[in-house]
Amino acid sequence: MSLPARQLDRPVPSPRRAAPPARVPATRPPIPNPPHPHRRARRGPHLRFWAFGLAIVCALAVGLVSMNAMRVDAAYDANVVQERLTSMLDERRTLVNDVARLSSPSRIGRWARANGLAAPAAGDVVILQVPGTAGV
Repeated sequence: MSLPARQLDRPVPSPRRAAPPARVPATRPPIPNPPHPHRRARRGPHLRFWAFGLAIVCALAVGLVSMNAMRVDAAYDANVVQERLTSMLDERRTLVNDVARLSSPSRIGRWARANGLAAPAAGDVVILQVPGTAGV
């Protein structure tokens, strides 16, 4: 059990009132253009926002698809050029072998002997000087 409340010998002082302000607060100025009572607040994004967002998404999708198509086309062109380069290198190798075979000194010597030509003797070679061609 608890003890009964004690009586205070002196009375509790009442709270003091604050001093009145030195100046009176200004009243709020009236709103020059009051809001329309029938206009309601917009809830959620506006239709123009959705249209603009949809246009951006569509543009990005079209750009992505066209870039992929261009990449595939470039890869196809690169393969065509690579195949053409390979065939030209093979053709060049064949032509270099043909030139080497046709210009070989032993083949030319065989052809000359077959057609009745003979190699000149050591002193039979004469170098001709043609006038006007000495500086060339």
